[in-house]
Amino acid sequence: MMRNSKKLDCRIKSDNDKLFSKNKKLPTAKLLMYFAVVFVMFCSYLIVRHKNQVLEAKNLPFYNTSLEAVDDGTYYGKTYTKFLHVQLEVTVQNHQLQNIKVLENKGSQGQKVEPILQEMIKQNKVVVPAIKGEELASLVFISCVDSALHSGATPGERVE
Repeated sequence: MMRNSKKLDCRIKSDNDKLFSKNKKLPTAKLLMYFAVVFVMFCSYLIVRHKNQVLEAKNLPFYNTSLEAVDDGTYYGKTYTKFLHVQLEVTVQNHQLQNIKVLENKGSQGQKVEPILQEMIKQNKVVVPAIKGEELASLVFISCVDSALHSGATPGERVE
């Protein structure tokens, strides 16, 4: 009779372990589901944000101003987007870009793109290849320089 009671005790213990493990899995499943939903929502937010940034960059003003049409002087440009605020001081001498000074550069991508300004001076062109991985911010800087030069261009000679 002792043997039967031991078996009975084992079965009860075994059933309790199974019952306990099922309850433990249930909160884990709910937790995983919660994290999955949050992850999907976060990814959706990032995708929508990027699409909005692309649309905003696409609509930036671009005048394609010729440096030959710009008189010597210092010109100011500003381009504000939701993801980057840029103000620049552009100095032109003998139809050459001499200096581009950053007056304001607020945004998560702005610091990485500042080398594009030196490339503009080096090539004496406004339109230069974008910084890889920072194409949208590069467009903001290109638009800002072009806007500054546009303000100093002789009317009728602005476009290359």
